[in-house]
Amino acid sequence: MSSSNKVHLLSFFRHQSFDWVWKVIIIPFVATRLCWLLVGYYATGNYLPNPTYAKYASRGFYLTHFFPVDIFSRWDSGEYFSIITRGYAPSSDIHTVYSNIAFFPLYPYLVKSLGWIGFSLPDGFYVAFGVILSNLFFLAAAVLLYKFILEVLDFSELVASRSIGLLFVFPTGFIFSCFYTESLFLFLLILTLTFALKDKWKWASLSAFFILLTRSQGLVVWGILFFLYLEKKKWNIRKIDVNIGWLLLSPIGLLAHLYYLYRLTGEPLAPFVAMTAWGRANTTILTSLWENLSAPWLDVYKIDLMFSIVFILISILIFVKWPVKSIGLLSLALSVMPIASGLLVSTSRYLLIVIPVFIFLAEKIHNQSGYDFLRAIFFTLQIIYFAGWVNYYWIV
Repeated sequence: MSSSNKVHLLSFFRHQSFDWVWKVIIIPFVATRLCWLLVGYYATGNYLPNPTYAKYASRGFYLTHFFPVDIFSRWDSGEYFSIITRGYAPSSDIHTVYSNIAFFPLYPYLVKSLGWIGFSLPDGFYVAFGVILSNLFFLAAAVLLYKFILEVLDFSELVASRSIGLLFVFPTGFIFSCFYTESLFLFLLILTLTFALKDKWKWASLSAFFILLTRSQGLVVWGILFFLYLEKKKWNIRKIDVNIGWLLLSPIGLLAHLYYLYRLTGEPLAPFVAMTAWGRANTTILTSLWENLSAPWLDVYKIDLMFSIVFILISILIFVKWPVKSIGLLSLALSVMPIASGLLVSTSRYLLIVIPVFIFLAEKIHNQSGYDFLRAIFFTLQIIYFAGWVNYYWIV
């Protein structure tokens, strides 16, 4: 880099204000995580743990003895942990018996990165490293999201900061710090959309390559990219160029993973077949909705169902009102997908990645008191959810 370019770069950073990073991201990030740690310490031993999983409560940990890390590892964390420590292992019948085949490889492989090059590391290291990675990806995603809302979608700084504020306190927002894939997926989602909306299709396709290896929702994102590509070409087929080829190359990594699992299981679509053992696609959406609504008690599933309905309705409004229809279509698809499987479990966790809804709410809630009221409701539920999560209740 020439001296003149260095001077220009230094001048750029000198005149940029990064106060928003502290105010909008760092301070809320630290504050919420400290709250969760306090809740975790208080909830452990002071509340009745889930009797079904009393074995974990009685032994005092789930994956690691280090309490501040272990409380961020529950349920699906165990499956990712098994991929890291033992690799993919099909069950006797992946259609009906739980197996880690249903889980996508990018996150556990990233966590295992040091292990790949020959380091012999204790199991607890992988759990801690996974939690650290999740937090780092979330911080990076929050920075990208702020710039995305401001510079790509052309909303105000107030809308950008409020969108992230709502994301921080959403009831299942603690998952972004857990041994889960949400933070990685969110980071890749915003990166993919940013590149695509800026017509940088090579980079959008590369990001889609990784998002397809992160979780099943990546297929939805990849599909919407074609819609967005054609939308930006104003649906004129004669304007299609070589960039469509880059998008077609994105699934190469996923296809390689499917082939690897086919060699293990004999199933060409092994991850999706294995999902049926976890209850996905085993019943109809109407049956699940009716069973949930007809139950006499208010539980996390009813709350999640209400969130799903709200997210779907808002996504329809986004599709109708926002100029880029692909964003509304993506929002609607990601909102419908969790309950379309017929299983009303973990739906509010899946809604975390439906970013357009958070932006819509931030834009439409004009007064500060309304915004603060919604955040208070979200954060109250978040504390309740996290206390249940720590005590082995199936919250997400």
